[in-house]
Amino acid sequence: MTYSSSTPFSEYLRIEQSKYPELTFDDIQKLKESLEDDDNLPPISDKKYLAFLHSCNFDLELAKKTIQRCYRFHFRIPQVFCELDPLDEDIELTYNCLSIGQMPTVNTDKTDRVLFMMFQDTNHEMFEYLSLFKYLVMWMNYTLLKYGTCDGMVIVVDSKGLNWRHIVKIPIGIASKMLKFLEVGLPVRLKAVHVLNAGSATQMIMKMVTRFANQELLEKITLHPVGSKDIFNYISRNELPAEVGGSGKSHSFFNDELYNDLVDIRDDFLEQNEVLNNQMMYVNHRLEQDDE
Repeated sequence: MTYSSSTPFSEYLRIEQSKYPELTFDDIQKLKESLEDDDNLPPISDKKYLAFLHSCNFDLELAKKTIQRCYRFHFRIPQVFCELDPLDEDIELTYNCLSIGQMPTVNTDKTDRVLFMMFQDTNHEMFEYLSLFKYLVMWMNYTLLKYGTCDGMVIVVDSKGLNWRHIVKIPIGIASKMLKFLEVGLPVRLKAVHVLNAGSATQMIMKMVTRFANQELLEKITLHPVGSKDIFNYISRNELPAEVGGSGKSHSFFNDELYNDLVDIRDDFLEQNEVLNNQMMYVNHRLEQDDE
């Protein structure tokens, strides 16, 4: 079974509890109540509270802090979090430049979920980090909405075709904030990042990542040299596309599938944009009044 935005929370909770009995309605209510006086936060759905509680291994205090940090980053880089539209021109460009797909291991159990990425077009003029970040945020919201929680999210990136022209386009300020968001603000459990065909360009990016990321995040990143098949020591072949030696369908199939799924829930993203932007205006207005 999969969910939709219209799935009642009672049904969502029941199925999520079948995966994780540690998720209780009482704890979700306690988490909501602990944040009800925080005027910096936008309205948060019960499903999202559940996700944060799960991502923090059912630690109420940590979940509270993670929610506060998460939305702090939403408002620090609104161009990533508050302007999500799968039909925007920049998202369509990323869809044509990169192949980003969720592998076909998803169901209602709690096994790891695999996101695969690779270049479709290595033209650096088509590649933009900002739209990539937005794409990944949409995927994260989509996978929680449609499939709920899981033991861990695993990202596999085939870096073949990456070169210095892509690297010089990195927006350092935004990228450093996104790394910090990965460390302290995720509503999902990020388990691992595997980079295939990691050559000199990948090493250049890792030097930057090492400057900003903490040790816990760095330990989740594994680089696989050009031509290496070590990835299959971590992930089975049926969870990866044919282009990297997996037994799955072509990466382009999964790229099309995810993009179309994002378009299908476009209204949810537009509604979220409105909620977040209204909250950001309210917070900014309150700060301006405090300064007077």
